Order: sequence, then structure tokens, then C-alpha cells
Amino acid sequence: MGGHVMVSGHGAKTYAAAEDKILLLPEGLHSFAGAEAIMTNGQAGIFHKLLYQDAFGTEFFSNVPCLAYVLRGRETFFDADGEETAVAPGDTLLVPRHHHMVSEFSSETGPLEAVLFFFSDAVITEFLAATSCGVTTAPRSKTALFSGSPSLREYVGALPRVYGRLQASPALVKSKLLELLLLLDLHDRQGQLWRFLAHENSQRARRNIKQVMRAHALADLSVADYARLSGRSVSTFQRDFKRAFGEVPSVWLRRARLDHARDRVIEGKDTIADIALAAGFSDTSHFIKAYKSQFDLTPKQHRLHLA
Repeated sequence: MGGHVMVSGHGAKTYAAAEDKILLLPEGLHSFAGAEAIMTNGQAGIFHKLLYQDAFGTEFFSNVPCLAYVLRGRETFFDADGEETAVAPGDTLLVPRHHHMVSEFSSETGPLEAVLFFFSDAVITEFLAATSCGVTTAPRSKTALFSGSPSLREYVGALPRVYGRLQASPALVKSKLLELLLLLDLHDRQGQLWRFLAHENSQRARRNIKQVMRAHALADLSVADYARLSGRSVSTFQRDFKRAFGEVPSVWLRRARLDHARDRVIEGKDTIADIALAAGFSDTSHFIKAYKSQFDLTPKQHRLHLA
């Protein structure tokens, strides 16, 4: 997965992201408490996020390139490489497509307000064509610095007020996203935004289905979610999955999660109920039956056998 792009330099620390329910972006924001769509068209769109209560351990995965501009409050992000990034008011965080992060917000100093922008390939392509800066290569971009500007803050802050109650057309969604990129470009004298998006534009192909599944086998995702992560329709995903693994996704996922559960049973640190929940079983008795069917022993028998 590509590295994130952070505006303003903040300290880096290590953090191990928890494996929990993953919020897929932007789709998951439609049902996320505190988030409201300003305008959307497919995966492209603009969302307003306003949180008054603590939100710790929010795990998310970006399906498309995303830009987050913080208006109020502070939010901390931890990526899969163990790097911590604190985002303050006026900071802009760019997140590549297919990127996994965990966010933390404490309401001690007040609410968190941010506007999230999600860019379609069409918007990125049009921006790159309009602003070509003579760069012929598009290396992976890990850092981009945009100092806060009054014009950017005024533009972003006005969006919820101006468009929040309107039914925006696809043409308006595209034009507002393109306008934001062009405004950012005016403050980006080093061309880092252009290089970042050029790299994103080169990453549109389908992802390796084996890499996707092995990286996210334990996530609480549906087959449709896995299809989106891999850049495929559900029918194409199921066909390609069967070709890659020789079985349907539900069977492979069940075995992969049970194999992981067996490792935790052997370690002996967690309760059977906790292991069952982590493996995707809300019913412990159902988990025990599935475990015995797979390994010929119940989890308890397995531990006793190893003792």
C-alpha cells in the first residue's frame, strides 16, 4: 500500500493497528455517525464530518484517493507501517487509494470538524491534463506540504453551508472536486500534489486478488466489500477468486479464519469467546462446532491435548 501524504510536519511514532471492523471509504461514510454527504457521484464526492464525542480505533480503508481538510479539532492517524500523524486545524491529509489506517480523536479540546474529498479517475485525469508540469515520471509520493491559507479554509468551510441541502448533479460534483485541486495547486510550488496524483492515476489497475485476501482475511467484510477492494465487480471477483484459490470466497475465508483461530488457541492467551469473535463468529457454540469440524478437536480439547 502507498504511503500517506501529510501537510505540516508532525512527529512520528510507532503503533500497531488493531484488526477490527474496517470502514470502507467512501462507501461506509453514508452510515457513519457524524458524517454527512455534501455531494456525491458514485465513489467521487465530498463529505462533512463533525464529531463531538471521542472516537478511538476507527479503522478504515480508502478505495479511492482521499483528501481530508481539518477545520476544527485534532485527529491522529496510524498507518500500517506503524507511523503516527497528527492532523491539526488547517492541515490537509492526502490518503492514497488502497490504503489502510486507524484514526483517533479525543473531544477534550472540543469537537472535530473536517471535510473529506474523494476523487474519481476522471477528475484526476482532467486535473493532470490541465496542470501538466513537465514531469515524466510518477514516483510514489509520501510527503506533500501545503501551508494553511485563508483562501483554502474559506473554500472548504463554505461547502457544507452552500451545498449541504442541495441535490448536486454529477457535473457539479466533478467541477467542485476539480476546483479544489486547482486551488491546492496554486499553493504547491514544488509540484508534489501533481506527482502524488500522477502516481494514483497509474495505480488504477485491478489489484492482485491473493494479496488482497491474505492482507484482509480477518476483516469484517462482505464478498461485495472484497470485490471493491480488489477493483472488480462482484461477479468478476467471484470468477477470479475461484480461478486463484480453487474454491468460493466463503469457504476460503472460513478456513483462513479458523486457521488463525487455531493459532490463538495454541497460544493460550485469549478466551475461546474472544477468539470466536475475532474469527467472525458471534455465537461461541457455532464456532466450537466449526472448529471441531475443521480440526477434529474442540478448542478446549486442543489446549488440553497440548498441555
